[in-house]
This record gives sequence, structure tokens and C-alpha cells, in this order.
Amino acid sequence: MIKSTLHYENRFKIDIIKAFNLTIQWLASQHKAKIKKSTPHSFIEAKQGTMMANTGHDPNWKKRIRISFYQFEQNYTTVRIEATPIARNIFRLEKLKQSWYNGLFNHLFSVLRTAQEIETKEQKLLNETNVQKTPIYCPNCGKKVDGSAIICPRCGVDII
Repeated sequence: MIKSTLHYENRFKIDIIKAFNLTIQWLASQHKAKIKKSTPHSFIEAKQGTMMANTGHDPNWKKRIRISFYQFEQNYTTVRIEATPIARNIFRLEKLKQSWYNGLFNHLFSVLRTAQEIETKEQKLLNETNVQKTPIYCPNCGKKVDGSAIICPRCGVDII
């Protein structure tokens, strides 16, 4: 039996403040996620998931999540996630690591990757035309959201 912390890390060409804010939005949209500590633009500690009695590797197992943000040159931000199972002893660590990545953390990384792509396209557009951003609306609930939002703050649906 192993009690372990799993690590996930990715690098994005977006501002650290934007990465932090999108991660907060993402956490708020996750089932049973609660932010326990937060140091703006550098660290978030949260708990997510439910206690289950099954024997599979469910991505919704209760876990402690620590997310650290590191800003590098040219607006590159590294997002490092440390996830630790709560009250679980793990037999197959690689299977759990893959399950959590596929079931949860890949979604956060895809949100940040989408933000990176949008920011790159917007920067090109602004450089070419100097056009102001237009407001956008959630396709699910119709709420007007900030032009930089990727997740609706009302219903949690991906906007893009």
C-alpha cells in the first residue's frame, strides 16, 4: 500500500494572473470542490471529491489539491498540481495517476490551453485592427460573461 502525492505540470503562454483566475473559475465549477487556502496569483489549496467505498480508481475520490503558479519570461506560466488522496491507501499508483489526469486535471489544462490559444488570436487581432472586445454570453444559461471567461460563473459550462 502506498500513500502518495501525484504530480502534474504544464506550461502555458498566458499571464500568471489569468492562469490563477481561470483555475479559481475551474475549481468553482468542479463537483464538491472547496478552496481551503489561496495566495493570489501563486498558490491554491483545495479539497475535491467524495469518499467512496468502491475499489476502482474513481477520478472523484476525495483528494487534497495544491496548485502552484510560476511566472517565467515572455508571459509563460507553469502550473504545477500536487494531488494527494485523502483517507486512501493506493495499490496501483500509475492507474490512479492516469485516472485523475484523464478525469479531472486534463480539463483544467485544456481550459488553460484554450485561453492561451484565444489570447494569441486576440493579440494578433488587436495588433492588426485595434478592435475592442465584444461581450459574450453563455450558450447554456445566457448570462453575460467577461470576454476573458472560459467557464460560466453561473452554470459552470465551458463557454468556448
